[in-house]
Amino acid sequence: MATEKDFTADEWKGIAAAPLMAGLVVTMADVSGPIGVAKEAIAVSKAIGESASASSGELIRTLAEAFKKGARPEMPSVPKDREQARTAFVTACKNAVATVAAKAPGEVQEFRTWLMTIAQRAAEAAKEGGFLGFGGTLVSDEEKTALSRLGSELGVTA
Repeated sequence: MATEKDFTADEWKGIAAAPLMAGLVVTMADVSGPIGVAKEAIAVSKAIGESASASSGELIRTLAEAFKKGARPEMPSVPKDREQARTAFVTACKNAVATVAAKAPGEVQEFRTWLMTIAQRAAEAAKEGGFLGFGGTLVSDEEKTALSRLGSELGVTA
């Protein structure tokens, strides 16, 4: 079972930031205003926190427990262009998965699935479109595309 000591400081920084970046891939796909963004951020936070007890892997439990205790990963600099930012988040998630695959191959599939679960929860947190909460769609086409892209890059079916 992998723990922080199995990774370099830079590797751990990327791994710790990956869950938030997975959520941001979706949030950046179809920005639904401040309330929608807040709902998606809360969904990401809950998904990470709930996995502390639900995960069988030491790596995810360690990350989730640290998050529950208030630790927030250092996020990389983000390009101002929305598409470039999404690409950077997807690439960072892919790199984190590659690092886990290299150093903790027994935990990589659960890590991949965890990142996708977090992204999916963000996508389902706020309706897109509509007016004052009426109408709209739970997961927009842009969010579906973002989920598909992230899943493809991580090797997980979205």
